[in-house]
Amino acid sequence: MRADVEGPQAWIDGAVLRRRARWRSPSLRTNGSFVGQRVGVVGVFGILSALAGCDAASPDPAYDALLQVAGAQWRPGPPPAAGGGPEVVGVNAQSPTILRDSTGQRLSGALAPGATALWIGLDGDAGGWITVAGLPSVDSPDLPSIAADVALAADAPLGPVTLRLIAIDGDERAGEATTVQLVADDVAPPAGELVFALAWDGAADLDLHVIAPDGGEAWSGDPNTWDPPPPGTPPDPNAWRTGGLLDRDANAGCRRDPRPREHVIWSMPPPAGRYVVRVDTRSLCGAPSAYYVAAVYRAGATEPVAAAAGVATPDHEALPHGADQGLTVLELDLAP
Repeated sequence: MRADVEGPQAWIDGAVLRRRARWRSPSLRTNGSFVGQRVGVVGVFGILSALAGCDAASPDPAYDALLQVAGAQWRPGPPPAAGGGPEVVGVNAQSPTILRDSTGQRLSGALAPGATALWIGLDGDAGGWITVAGLPSVDSPDLPSIAADVALAADAPLGPVTLRLIAIDGDERAGEATTVQLVADDVAPPAGELVFALAWDGAADLDLHVIAPDGGEAWSGDPNTWDPPPPGTPPDPNAWRTGGLLDRDANAGCRRDPRPREHVIWSMPPPAGRYVVRVDTRSLCGAPSAYYVAAVYRAGATEPVAAAAGVATPDHEALPHGADQGLTVLELDLAP
């Protein structure tokens, strides 16, 4: 049975409409030194107005925006429409997760020749940010560079988020958008060759189930996908390390954890094949529902392998629990 998996757009809309406190995140790191979130805004406003049109940028500090970009100028409204401008040649994030209410992370990359500015926005936010294109980098010595420090507000929703980047030239022409897929969370996932994560807020007792290609299942009742060999097989004391291991049973028995998270982690190279991720609503613990996020991360990747969000309801709580139970929220085939 497949879950009713939904993106967090409704949660983004609700967060935008709520009255939020002013941005209190620590200063962001820019070009190797710490600067205030709004240092240089007045100085760059004239430059950005010339690049993106005097009616495009705004002096609004946008403290209530879900996405914050250090040293950039707020531009309310939808993204710039493509008009034959330069492209974003490439962009990389430091991590597949972007932490809420933190110093954030840096986006780096390159823009096509002729690009003089970059628009960066979060899908669902009330606008985006305009920043000046950087000087060529060592990796791309002939192209304008991207070096943007981005962060999420504390009330940004958990789950998959899409950053959209658009290059702009000196004639105010915008290129086609390039997207970066990340997962918003409060803590980074643990290290591992392959990591399956389940995150949620509230008191509900949810269980992460991960089924490996060989049929082994890791969950709170059996935390390792590795199955012991038949009796009489010579023992291998390290064989158990080849499986995916569940790190904890969060909110077990409705005993609330501050930040309920569960992970199934492969510390060694994982087997190729199909993986199935399920979420079992053991108990809502008195809550009417529970919003959750499932994500998959692979070592060295700057974007998640897969991610999905869903809502656990009393109907899910009434389903059977235990091995091979729960609602399927993700299925993926992993190459060798």
